[in-house]
Amino acid sequence: MAPSPLGDLMVKTTIDIDDELWKKFSIKVIEDYGGRKKNDVIEGLANAFVNTPKKTIEEALTDWLERESKRQSKK
Repeated sequence: MAPSPLGDLMVKTTIDIDDELWKKFSIKVIEDYGGRKKNDVIEGLANAFVNTPKKTIEEALTDWLERESKRQSKK
């Protein structure tokens, strides 16, 4: 694991995912959240899956993205 610019330890990983699904996911992320946000969306989904089982994934992802946006805007 390597330190991130934020000071937290980060891990780089590889996943195998269907090419067409990845393309659709990429387009949806760009449409909904803007370009170059796939890592943020995946991290938000993982966070939601682990920490917020009572919310829908979409609600948890929205909450996480809002918190991240506020955190980054404070820099």
